[in-house]
Amino acid sequence: MKKLLRNPLSMVGLLLLLGFILVAVFAPWIAPTPEMYANTPYRVPRYGWGTTPEPPSAEHPMGLTQGKYDIFYGIVWGTRTAFQVGIIVTGLSCLIGIVVGSISAYVGGKFDEVVMRFVDVFMSFPFLIAAIVITTILGRGLDKVIIALVIFRWTGYARLIRGNVLQVKQEEYIMAARAGGVSHGKIVLRHILPNTIFPVLIQASMNMGSIVVTASTLSFLGLGAPEGHADWGQMISFARNWILGTPDNPLAYWYAVVWPGLAIVLFVLSWNLIGDAFRDIMDPRIQG
Repeated sequence: MKKLLRNPLSMVGLLLLLGFILVAVFAPWIAPTPEMYANTPYRVPRYGWGTTPEPPSAEHPMGLTQGKYDIFYGIVWGTRTAFQVGIIVTGLSCLIGIVVGSISAYVGGKFDEVVMRFVDVFMSFPFLIAAIVITTILGRGLDKVIIALVIFRWTGYARLIRGNVLQVKQEEYIMAARAGGVSHGKIVLRHILPNTIFPVLIQASMNMGSIVVTASTLSFLGLGAPEGHADWGQMISFARNWILGTPDNPLAYWYAVVWPGLAIVLFVLSWNLIGDAFRDIMDPRIQG
């Protein structure tokens, strides 16, 4: 913890992440939900039906995007959506990958070969293209996005934990545990995983940002969150026709693109900085 706090880049990442956490926790107070949307707080309020975005004002600090959706409300509540997708996808993918990879490596032999060929099949598909295909088949919705991302995200964790387990299971303390009659389950849970799981957790922290970017990409393409749902990718999608502004002023509608884009950039940056810091602290090769 001392090394983490002494690292300037990790402190920047921690402060950024803390800021997003505070925004997500206090979203109902930062951007109160109108009474007509009381039962659906994640639905971005509309203030008209026009197609042209409106610049920031006292009533709408970040302006209105296409369809008169409030950008500020979408950014604030979209923070909750980003954490929801990122944590669920990372948690489930990491859990599946750890279970599959550790069991495969510990059992070894033909079983390991079969499991790894199965993993290779999933890893052979381009991740984003595969996610687009799955969401197209399942239909639109954040739950469909989560399913699609989990299906093709666990393989990297399985590969990583497998390599670590193959190395650790040959250590003398593992052989001593076997000789002492310790069950295979206890060996994996109490002796192998505690000494192999840290690289997986570091990888998971660095993947949080990329998962949010992928989910935002699917929403931008119209395959993610339903229309009007507080999601950063969809907020950028509303601005796709106004990115170039007008012939006289290319930056006329900058606010429709910059605010949601900046939220995605800072969110990804915070997780990447924290992941890099954890890697530098926990990797003995870098310390050496």
